[in-house]
Amino acid sequence: MKRRALLSLIALLATTAAADQFKSFDGIDVHYVVVNTLFLQPDIAARYNVTRANDRAIVNLSVIDDNGTALSAEVTGSTINLLSQTAPLQFAEIKEGEAIYYIAPLRYTDKDVLRFRVTITVPDRAPMNLEFQQQMFLGVAP
Repeated sequence: MKRRALLSLIALLATTAAADQFKSFDGIDVHYVVVNTLFLQPDIAARYNVTRANDRAIVNLSVIDDNGTALSAEVTGSTINLLSQTAPLQFAEIKEGEAIYYIAPLRYTDKDVLRFRVTITVPDRAPMNLEFQQQMFLGVAP
């Protein structure tokens, strides 16, 4: 039940905060969103080892084929700030029924502009490189 609540919250945030944040790669869509961890309920964050704080966020990715089927993938990545400081992203796979999500925690400073570089590899396909930039703001508890 708690896992479903986390995934529902992430899906809701992905839909409302960034409904069009995806990149297509020849029949595969990679959907992504970055959200502050204060949006997660404390018990849900604890269950998935996510630290809730105003300077913490999670990157949430899903990899979907032409038929709307979630795909397993190897996901690696990093962030780069305006001072060219790089921090690795450690993605964890979460499976819920037929849905598959990849989440990675990150820490940031207020108004920091981060460039995200993510590599997604699915079996029998060339690696897909996703790059996007987002300005980060300190979160406020709801």
